[in-house]
Amino acid sequence: MSGRFSGKTVIVTGATKGIGWEAAARLAAQGAAVVATGRDEAAGEALAAQIENDGGRGAYIRHDVRSEADWARVIERAEAFGPLDGLVNNAGVFFVKPLEETTEADFDLAYQVNMEGTFLGVKAAFAAFARHRRPGSIVNVSSLMGQLGYPGATAYCASKGAITGFTKAAAIEGAAMDPKVRVNSVHPGVIWTPMITSQFGDDQALADAFAAETPLRIIGRPEYVADAILFLVSDESSYVTGTELTVDGGRGAD
Repeated sequence: MSGRFSGKTVIVTGATKGIGWEAAARLAAQGAAVVATGRDEAAGEALAAQIENDGGRGAYIRHDVRSEADWARVIERAEAFGPLDGLVNNAGVFFVKPLEETTEADFDLAYQVNMEGTFLGVKAAFAAFARHRRPGSIVNVSSLMGQLGYPGATAYCASKGAITGFTKAAAIEGAAMDPKVRVNSVHPGVIWTPMITSQFGDDQALADAFAAETPLRIIGRPEYVADAILFLVSDESSYVTGTELTVDGGRGAD
């Protein structure tokens, strides 16, 4: 399949639903060989089948982003398509719980999946880019809550804020590599995905309320974030690194 990402190999974590699914499907539709990872095997296999049925190249692999051994397997699977060109660190967990009710186990889970998973992915991708002497682009999916506070989400905000700072430090290291590796973060606002509906309910009145609170007066959709991710993975953003691209309909500016 020819297109914007022809000849490129990209890994997308957390690709079995929401933003990850949309980004993986769009990358494949535009020519990339995509390795989609996650823990929902049925959804992952369905995504891989959809990509192949549409004429693209793709594969699903079960993946715990907290495991360095799993990351090695994912890199190896991607390299079966060709040298790695891009990584989208999208896997994450989200929950709302008052600070006084947040346990150490809650906090550890948020930090391990969201931040440590991102760290391990960037580390593995840097090694792959260096091994094949390839330039690369990494997109870390943070959140508007990685830039602003939100009551009842201290663990989530802490982990996503850590991704924001980590991305900038990694971008400086990537810029010193030869060939260069770009590292950027994307910061979704309220995006109508299972991550949101599992916490607040899948209710049209709630979606309308979120839209009414947003300066653009529309609810966020996965495709809006996927557009931003694809821009940062692509060569169109070749002079962009270490940046925070916020996709929130203006919520953070209000």
